[in-house]
Amino acid sequence: MAWAGRVLAAAEEGLGRTPEIDAAVELAGDRDRRSRGSEVFGLVRGRGIEAGEHPTEQQRLLVRLAELVGEVAHNEAVPPPFYDHHAGWQIGPIAVRLAHAAPDPAVRDRIAAALGDWPAPDQAD
Repeated sequence: MAWAGRVLAAAEEGLGRTPEIDAAVELAGDRDRRSRGSEVFGLVRGRGIEAGEHPTEQQRLLVRLAELVGEVAHNEAVPPPFYDHHAGWQIGPIAVRLAHAAPDPAVRDRIAAALGDWPAPDQAD
């Protein structure tokens, strides 16, 4: 869970901080707050809807990444039924897509460092 928070924090740093995404980063870093995963997911989902009629690809991916952090926190903190059981597996691919969509190479570098490894170009899709 901490890994997911580091990936989200790396992505958020160069793409625009919001209170909702900050809440998802904090949630990932604090085991005692993980029971709030569903609440944070709802906050982030609301932010995504309000991001405008035409959110950029970066905004959509950043919101989706934060939603996944909320889902994983919820899954970790409560007994079944879970949100999507595969939410954790989506974090890496979404982060890679976000890095490729970011115009700032520093964002890409931060995301790659947070992921811990960078996939080969043929595996990034």
